[in-house]
Amino acid sequence: MFNALDNGGLLDFVAAWYVKAARYMQENKQIKCAFVSTNSITQGEQVGVLWSWMLSQGIKIHFAHRTFSWSNEARGKAAVHCVIIGFGLHDVVDKTIYEYADIKGEPLAIKSNNINPYLVNASNVILPRRSKPISNVPTMVTGNKPIDDGNFLFTSEQKNDYLKIEPSAQKWFRRWLGGEEFINNIERWCLWLGECPPDELRQMPEAVKRIHSVQNS
Repeated sequence: MFNALDNGGLLDFVAAWYVKAARYMQENKQIKCAFVSTNSITQGEQVGVLWSWMLSQGIKIHFAHRTFSWSNEARGKAAVHCVIIGFGLHDVVDKTIYEYADIKGEPLAIKSNNINPYLVNASNVILPRRSKPISNVPTMVTGNKPIDDGNFLFTSEQKNDYLKIEPSAQKWFRRWLGGEEFINNIERWCLWLGECPPDELRQMPEAVKRIHSVQNS
């Protein structure tokens, strides 16, 4: 199904119906189609893979419901965020985007000049998948990956307890912000000693103990 699409392995199963519909439309150019889909096909890498090909086939988006919460009557149902996209090979003058201020509420219809694959009223600009930066910057080898065995990381309570023992370390604490901390608004701290002068470090025996603990871990 996705043999003609570069990086087709990145696509969700629902994308197969879009590809199949586009191919069917080549046989009858008056056919119009609409699918209820997971919103992932309008986000991230999938846009460049699926919609670059769809647009190259002449597909035009006629109307779209942006992300809304789909529900059903199944027991223990999972929350699913969906979009609806109507499209065809021929263009239409009146295009409509349905916006949801509340994804569980009613939509607001907005007339549009063009509906692009991100389901916004804008030209058909697509961000392709790429593994290299567009400018000359250093390569990222790894992300936020502490290898201190927990010796340099503190909750706010742990930090306060530590400073009661070694108050001179106050200026070497930095906020620690990873994905969990950012999403859940968790306050966490790191004892950042990389720029601490050796003579000053020797005046902080508790910090030296933690350095030795990292070395031995």
